[in-house]
Amino acid sequence: MTELEEVTGIGSATAKKLQKSFITTAELLAVQNPLELSSKTGIGEGIAHNIVSNARGLVGGYDFISGLEFEEQMKKAHRLRTGLPELDKLLRGGLIESSIVEIFGPARGGKTQWCGHLATRVQLPFEKGGLEGGVLWLDTESSFNPAVIRANASRWGLDPEMALGNIRRAEVVVTGQIESLFETIPKLCAEQNNKLVVVDSLSGLYRVEFSGISTLAVRQAKLNKLLNKMRRAGKATKTIFLYTNQATTAMLPGGGGYTKAVGGHILAHGSDYRFNATAKSDDTRHLKLKDNASVPEFKVALKLGWGGFYSDASAKGDTEPEVLDYMEKAGLNTDIDASGDGEE
Repeated sequence: MTELEEVTGIGSATAKKLQKSFITTAELLAVQNPLELSSKTGIGEGIAHNIVSNARGLVGGYDFISGLEFEEQMKKAHRLRTGLPELDKLLRGGLIESSIVEIFGPARGGKTQWCGHLATRVQLPFEKGGLEGGVLWLDTESSFNPAVIRANASRWGLDPEMALGNIRRAEVVVTGQIESLFETIPKLCAEQNNKLVVVDSLSGLYRVEFSGISTLAVRQAKLNKLLNKMRRAGKATKTIFLYTNQATTAMLPGGGGYTKAVGGHILAHGSDYRFNATAKSDDTRHLKLKDNASVPEFKVALKLGWGGFYSDASAKGDTEPEVLDYMEKAGLNTDIDASGDGEE
């Protein structure tokens, strides 16, 4: 990260105004809208335009480059691997840094389990498929389970105490809390090296608070603004934003129906990766990539157990007993079925 004072036109007084608005680095300044910046900091519009432009010039990445140059940038970008060889291959190496990831589906599909799986793996070193960073977790459904994190950490060779300590959870009960937390989240990502932000779930509270047709436009506008904040913060800090979304059944004219995500076109266009997670049987979960600009759609069947997701029954049989042994020694209850999602 680059200090604010390195940006031409920023002195100590301007830097203090920016820091009071949680803009603490040149990278965070570079993704600001000058008019919004002027409004929330009291900095004049002309100065705001100049320092944002200067910040973009300093940190780079905001000018035209050739397709070849962009290709090289993409090759150098870090990816968060799932640790499941077939899935990572289909994802062309994993989830790319700075991306927005949506996982939608019905209850028991594994949405929250995916959050725990990735919140553990993101802490791994780059050479092991992680991003060497911490996690911010906005929990709107009280579904965060420390035992799940400990089990995942044990499986992937992390110290469970450290893995759990590297995740900062916030209990969220109203949408205003989400919006308030997102004022500080970019700063926390920049200063504390948080590389994954989880919102589980994004849509639930908004559907409750803005439930009528008369409030639909307001709800969609709020979701759109939140997604834009994710996009800008991801660009500035190379953090992945992961949110879960609820699903509903759309009926077909001739009878029957299909599962679709809630949130309309705003959420449909907001993410870089859109996954549909569903339950097939007791411990079998399907994960389908519904949309990504660079990866064709696919569907994989995985096994879910203590320690997260496994490629198949053989992989689960080889590894889960070691996880269960750790949990027994740690005095953790494993009587609860790990295939339960803890959602809704």
